[in-house]
Amino acid sequence: MSTVSEIPYDERPANRDLSHMRGEYGWPFVGKTLDMLRDPMKLFSHFYEEYGPVSRISITGNKCVLLLHPDYAQRVLMDREKNFSIKMGWESVMADFFQGGLVMRDYEEHRIHRGIMQSSFKPPAMRIYAKKIQAIAERAVRRWAAEDSILFYDEIKRLLLDIAFEVFCWVDDSESTVPKISKAFVDMMEGALGIVRLDVPGFDYHRGMEGRRYLKQFFMDLIEKKRASDDDDVFAHFCKEKTEHGEYYADEDIADHMVFLMLAAHDTTTSASTMAAYYLAHDHGLQNQISAEVASWPKELSFETVFHQTNGLICVFYETIRLHPPVPIFLRRTIRECEIGGVQVPADTMVCVPGNYVHRLPDWWREPDAFDPSRFSDEVAEHRKHNFMWIPFGGGAHKCIGMHFARMLFLLTFREILGNYRIEYANDDYFPAKLQHFPFTRPLDNLPVRLVARN
Repeated sequence: MSTVSEIPYDERPANRDLSHMRGEYGWPFVGKTLDMLRDPMKLFSHFYEEYGPVSRISITGNKCVLLLHPDYAQRVLMDREKNFSIKMGWESVMADFFQGGLVMRDYEEHRIHRGIMQSSFKPPAMRIYAKKIQAIAERAVRRWAAEDSILFYDEIKRLLLDIAFEVFCWVDDSESTVPKISKAFVDMMEGALGIVRLDVPGFDYHRGMEGRRYLKQFFMDLIEKKRASDDDDVFAHFCKEKTEHGEYYADEDIADHMVFLMLAAHDTTTSASTMAAYYLAHDHGLQNQISAEVASWPKELSFETVFHQTNGLICVFYETIRLHPPVPIFLRRTIRECEIGGVQVPADTMVCVPGNYVHRLPDWWREPDAFDPSRFSDEVAEHRKHNFMWIPFGGGAHKCIGMHFARMLFLLTFREILGNYRIEYANDDYFPAKLQHFPFTRPLDNLPVRLVARN
């Protein structure tokens, strides 16, 4: 009989015995998951105040070690000891939906597959994307302004889907394809959250898996055409990228990466943009400041403006994803026994770093619950007290490969909005609104607003 150490780490069961640690599990099966969905800050604050930065908790069906300190976030995300598996961290939560994506690959395998995406997000490609995004954003914002009011979440989601088809995957029959792709995305996200995980008709999980199967086949069918084309979208870059041995990557791997990329980029950026609009509509003075600033920018933004300069709009973006990071929690699983903060953590143990609470730790942030973009200005730079107190894009080898794309997309979209209009709530006494916190943050009513032309 093989010992545990002889069995590959990705074939071993998770350790669920954390009785030697301080903490609490909550209800059977669901643990503290419902508390986290209702009010994550309240839950994690309770654990931090009651048990300190290292404790045990039960969430997402897992017994986890909860880590609430930038030092521990750095250790886990940088993973210099190669002991915190991202693949096994997310296995029970999203393996079926993100199968083959970067988030489901560890170490050398991850490094190799990240190579598929590298050239797609380098400066030459990003300059091409910027021109396309700017044109699409201009059309969308004009359309929004012509309406009496819009649901910002719905409209930004539609805008990002248009951008996805123009920048990520251009297809000739986009008008007939977009509705099917959009439905598949929605079904996938709802299916990933399904409590009953049966691939049987009638369940959200089954609809989600059907959506994923449709998307994967959609990309598989286009690979040869993309490889032979002169297209300069992200998908075409993936199809033409070669391994270190000069060979094309496998078609199935390319399709898996496209499913992961489009879903991850689409919903995370929708959330960040919606929450930024939510806070901006509450502060007309801040809108006026940014409007005056962007008025001096040239119509076509330089690469340096987009990626290397700190400005008011970028500070709004950074503060928004501090309060509501696109990935609220990071899950990993230990490969070997280790010690964290003086506590022994067994092999095969889930560890959880809630980025959303690390971003609000009272010992590190001034007025942590306040929306204050100035904290990211060059003069204040509050986030630089520790390299891992602000981790909206993760860190280490798995740091989000699309983070610069997200920054560019946000800047181009909101430059177009605030340069020409003022965002106002469509309803009186709107702020603060009730928010949904998982899987991505948004107002429950999808943020009804109107765009008012500036004089």
